[in-house]
Amino acid sequence: MSSDQKLDLEFAYTTYQDSCRDLYSPYYYCRRPLGHDGVHAAGFGTGRLRWEHQPNHAPHMLS
Repeated sequence: MSSDQKLDLEFAYTTYQDSCRDLYSPYYYCRRPLGHDGVHAAGFGTGRLRWEHQPNHAPHMLS
């Protein structure tokens, strides 16, 4: 299973309340489960973004 397929499953089974929500931009926030290992991720297919936490963005800015 590719990392993209694993992320698709994580996104499908993670509710908004249980998602990380680290902010990439006002339009993209991490959809991985709270407490995940590795990079943050949002979006699907060719539009998927992955990023390290940005120190100037507090986590849960969209809560």
